[in-house]
Amino acid sequence: MHGWVGLCFSGVVWLVAVSGLGCFSGSGKVDLRIVDAETGLMVPARVELIDDRRSAHIPESALPIDLECLVPPPNWWNWGRTDHLYNPATETDQFYLSRRTSISLPPGRYRLRGFRGIEYEVAEHSFDVISGETTTVELALKRWIDLPSEGWFSADDHLHIRRETAADDVRIAAWMTAEDLHVANLLEMGTSRGLLVTQQHHFGEDGVHESQGHLLVSGQEHPRTHFLGHTLTLGADRRIDPLDTYIVYETTFAPARAEGAATGFAHYGRGPAEDGLAIDAPRQLVDFVEVLQFEHLDPQVWYALLNLGIRLAPTAGTDFPCGPYSVPGRERFYTRVDGPLSREAWVEGIRNGRTFVTNGPILDFTIDGAGPGEEVRLEGPGEVEIRGRVRFDPNRDDVKILELVRNGEVVARAWREPASDQIELSLSQRVLEPAWFALRVSGDKRGEAPMKPFLPAPEFALRFFENFASGAELGSREEVARRRGPRPSLAHTAAVWIALGDSPVRVNPTLVEDALARLEELEARLSDERVADQTIWDFIPYSDGVSLEHLQSNRPALLTAIAEARRYYRSLLNR
Repeated sequence: MHGWVGLCFSGVVWLVAVSGLGCFSGSGKVDLRIVDAETGLMVPARVELIDDRRSAHIPESALPIDLECLVPPPNWWNWGRTDHLYNPATETDQFYLSRRTSISLPPGRYRLRGFRGIEYEVAEHSFDVISGETTTVELALKRWIDLPSEGWFSADDHLHIRRETAADDVRIAAWMTAEDLHVANLLEMGTSRGLLVTQQHHFGEDGVHESQGHLLVSGQEHPRTHFLGHTLTLGADRRIDPLDTYIVYETTFAPARAEGAATGFAHYGRGPAEDGLAIDAPRQLVDFVEVLQFEHLDPQVWYALLNLGIRLAPTAGTDFPCGPYSVPGRERFYTRVDGPLSREAWVEGIRNGRTFVTNGPILDFTIDGAGPGEEVRLEGPGEVEIRGRVRFDPNRDDVKILELVRNGEVVARAWREPASDQIELSLSQRVLEPAWFALRVSGDKRGEAPMKPFLPAPEFALRFFENFASGAELGSREEVARRRGPRPSLAHTAAVWIALGDSPVRVNPTLVEDALARLEELEARLSDERVADQTIWDFIPYSDGVSLEHLQSNRPALLTAIAEARRYYRSLLNR
């Protein structure tokens, strides 16, 4: 991550030098506008301007953006502030434009491309710059789909962007609108010593900034520990920072949810988060799990929780700029909202499970007319009618398969017809016991660079992740090594639940035994003999700061939480 940021800074120096060529005799001028094809009005967008040697050119009016992660900079030092970012999917330097601009360029042939999230087609235009002349270029961005008109609004739940002033609101709102993110969830992040990184000027309604139907909302990735995983809180009315009980996640989750916020776990719920979920999900303290991130869909922890009768929504986010692959909104999720978009309506949709995650494809899914997050109630065993569809921009997504998932297993598939921009699935399914269903898709991205190892020293990285949480958060050694070749095209809906009269959910006893074994091991790690081993990462300058004293003082509360979760799992065996 730091190597990547370092490359960005060296790139700034180089780009300034290139842009400076416009000062030399013989340059031409380009007058540039990015507009919405339907309205003709100017819109913010992500842009790349490349010459015939694939060198990037950045105008002085490019929107300033932030690449701050982990260490908070001093107020007087704009650490991470830049005018562009490197996009590994295109292998080009790109910038954000929010207004009409001019740029002086050496004579030659240029290619301009404009991007605006996943609901717009990529627009491209090539033109010549002639010495001493002004070239006017208007690039029109055309929608291929309009999800807000259907009641679905996109969000990135995992953005680390500092926001301190009203001027920041305006600048960041233009940046997020350029990615067509209807909700940009800006996370404060911290340790047991406090919320220190990418701070927000307000929470709650005072922390909401609206621009052209797009919202900035304050959230937090806090608590986040090597012991129980990284948590996310979305839409809270206030900053929640119980330092004395940092390791007891209930002391954050409970007050947040009481105020209407949504709480969940980041990074697929993998690694130490599996322990955190084992404690808090059965106690109804968790609303969602982040299942799509870093070019990777991993729903397995989420599936296991659904199969234990715990209803959670799937969400997605990039972890920008801390993630190795991302631009904001590269991975996003959509929430169904009744009526106008607001912070409260968005959070309510998440808590009700009305979501789907995607990096491009758009999913539609109903069972007997009920959509994701909803329940179909039957009096007894019977037939249900299932309708599914995936729509996509065939210039960007080569979706190959649409799958129907039942209780975590694929029970039906539909394949793409040649030259089609959608896949449909329609069938009747007999239901003999309570169940959940969801849709997922897979395929390849079109027009993007192949995936590469996400760190410059892959063997070191693989060894590191093997030793840290068994590599589970970002995948096993073999899985990380496989991340080469075409970038994946991915999407997954939340579950639709089928209830049969008063019949309880039948749970696989193996899942219950696995959960109980996890709690038993966690309890053993809190014993006098082993508790000190849980603080081995505290020496790292930006670790979670959980000391032995902190763990010992909070051990009674953790043991009580484990006992409550254990009672839930044991109750499943008695059904």
